[in-house]
Amino acid sequence: MGARLPVLLAVALVACGLSAGSAVASTLAPCPKPPPAPAFQGEGTLTTSGELTRNLRSGGVRQKLIAPANSLTGRPTFPLKAAYIKRSPANIWLGGGMNFMAAEGRRVVSVNSMRLTVRPGKDPVVSARVAGRTMRLFTVRGGRVTVDRQEEVLNLRGGLATVSGAAALRINSLLRLRGSASIAGGDRWGFLTVFAARNLKIDDPVAETPVEPPFLNRPVGAVDISSATVEWRVRESFIRYVAVGAGTSVADGATAGQPEALGGAAPLVYSFGFPFTNGWVAPDSGPAAIHGSGKVGFRHCRNTINFTVADPEIELNGDSDSRLIFRVDGTDGTAFPDSRAVMVELIPSLATKSTEGNTTTLSDIPGYIPQAATGIFADFYPPFPGSVDAPGADLSRFGSLTVSYTTG
Repeated sequence: MGARLPVLLAVALVACGLSAGSAVASTLAPCPKPPPAPAFQGEGTLTTSGELTRNLRSGGVRQKLIAPANSLTGRPTFPLKAAYIKRSPANIWLGGGMNFMAAEGRRVVSVNSMRLTVRPGKDPVVSARVAGRTMRLFTVRGGRVTVDRQEEVLNLRGGLATVSGAAALRINSLLRLRGSASIAGGDRWGFLTVFAARNLKIDDPVAETPVEPPFLNRPVGAVDISSATVEWRVRESFIRYVAVGAGTSVADGATAGQPEALGGAAPLVYSFGFPFTNGWVAPDSGPAAIHGSGKVGFRHCRNTINFTVADPEIELNGDSDSRLIFRVDGTDGTAFPDSRAVMVELIPSLATKSTEGNTTTLSDIPGYIPQAATGIFADFYPPFPGSVDAPGADLSRFGSLTVSYTTG
């Protein structure tokens, strides 16, 4: 859904160390602080010319990258290790390196600690440690070099790396290369591309303090609800998403349902129960309000999701005014003030309704994220378009609610 998950409340709302169905205390302790981001981001890529590759192979030389260099993109790639761009000359240090092996690995030349130096009006050069000795490795000719010292960004595109005489001599000597298999000063090694830029500091998002919704007015003639059960089923894809982290947790009397194996995932808890505290219902299928207690947490620290929902308030008042309200408290990338907020709008007409004596049950009332609640999820989910048949309604669907209440 990660560079921030977009993450759904991460995008909205994720954790570190519990299983998705763990019935453990739901706390809102901040996630452990990640290691500081490097000051710069970037990488370098260095292709090897076909002619050079063929010559080395004819001399029995094999090439292998030294980690963290890799060829995942199909080209030898060297991650950025450090950069200095603010003043001239600009210097870029690349991580990893290259091993050249001959005589079935009995002779090895390692090339590492590569540094690109860029001076105004001169060809860029790359120095490196060649078999333990620091020297100029390449002169980079042609290509396009741009350096923004104020923003600290350097970009070298398509420069032709030519081997220095000193590096060629050392590699030939140690690998005992002769004739056409040897490397000569000025030979084309390949094309070099390097990008480096200072990271910008981006603060974690903080949701605006919402206006708490008013309580549903109790009409004249409404009767008390004596008992009720409340089961909230969360969007399944969201549960599977946070399960990669610590998953979910329960506290203050809330209960986790039975784990279910869905969508190819391991058994996870998708439903949560909340103890009944009080409520009322108007006669003749009028509005109803059911209040509960308990808390459920969602935590996935790697994607900065870390929030809890507590003390549900269910308001049933027709399709346009029914809703599920929680007290929401979030931190890290899902920062949200500890306050009441509408989590989902409810569509009671789409529920399965049954009545037995003084007990009424509405099963699987679909819930949709209203415009006012998108901030809880860091705007990852689109708001309910107003109709379950409208485009985008499936994207704003966020589970369902089953409630059963008894009067008298």
